[in-house]
Amino acid sequence: MTLLYIIIFVVLGIALLTLILYFKYEFPLRPKEEGFEFVHVELDGSVRELDEDEKKYLQEKFHPNDGARPYIKTSYQQLTPDNKIWGFIKRKRVPRHIKIKPLK
Repeated sequence: MTLLYIIIFVVLGIALLTLILYFKYEFPLRPKEEGFEFVHVELDGSVRELDEDEKKYLQEKFHPNDGARPYIKTSYQQLTPDNKIWGFIKRKRVPRHIKIKPLK
């Protein structure tokens, strides 16, 4: 009987961890919108659409150890190693109250 309880505890723990990770990294923070999957957060915290070169760059395949791969944030508040807020982020992970500016 204790083996059954251990298995149930492990399965529930894995399910809980999966839910936590989903809400932390994948849960959409804004309604579904038209446009490219990613946007860019500027140094001042504003968010803008991407130009064609940036879109091509994000669509390239990179090796995980490639130093030239793009920096993609998992949350709006996440900072770069040099404590700046800028970087690419999935459109759905930008908080709802932040306006995404069109390209000029």
